[in-house]
Amino acid sequence: MGVKSGVLWVLIIFFAAVLFTPGVLAQESEVCLVYFTGYACGEECRLTDSFMSGLMNEYSNVLTAITYFVDSSQENANIFEAYRRTYNLPSGVPLVLFGKDDYLLGKDNIYKNAEAKIYGFMTSNGTNCPLESGYVPPSNLDPGDLPGEAEVFERQRVEDEEMEDETETNESNVVPTPKKPGSEVNVGSVIETVTKSEYFPLWILAAAVFIILFVVIALGFGRK
Repeated sequence: MGVKSGVLWVLIIFFAAVLFTPGVLAQESEVCLVYFTGYACGEECRLTDSFMSGLMNEYSNVLTAITYFVDSSQENANIFEAYRRTYNLPSGVPLVLFGKDDYLLGKDNIYKNAEAKIYGFMTSNGTNCPLESGYVPPSNLDPGDLPGEAEVFERQRVEDEEMEDETETNESNVVPTPKKPGSEVNVGSVIETVTKSEYFPLWILAAAVFIILFVVIALGFGRK
């Protein structure tokens, strides 16, 4: 096998490995959680509420979140107690529940681990919604059937709201400005998206290896 053929096979194998690395082509799975908070716990819950709201927006394409303020009504307090019995939960809030014996308690713990757990479930098999009565797939969740005063952040609901906003815009009398062919691509936005991608370091490595191999090939031809 010649030098040129050997290098070509190295390139093919390397880029195949990069493209088919687990996670690169993985589909995003739906994630569902239950978030328990309250008014009586003060600043810790208020800060965690804001943090969780940010995560819900950040992962709005995959995340369904059911929120209970445990001290807003006696019914919500009773629901929390039922959850505690079903999922072996402690009595404190704020608390994020993913499933049986799988929860995060307290602001610091939620700040540190919630996003990583959501991302981990999203890139694996996802999670079902841990309801008081058992598990339900996020796609089968009916907010109207939930007991108590639950606030539900739904992936589908976010999509519907975006469609409604788009419909309202289209129904207005504003005429969109025609775009020239090819002008739809915003190079700055594309670069920003690529550089913020979790796979950006992998592509940098691929580019570096490609350059090195190119130089090796060029030197090989130079010696002939």
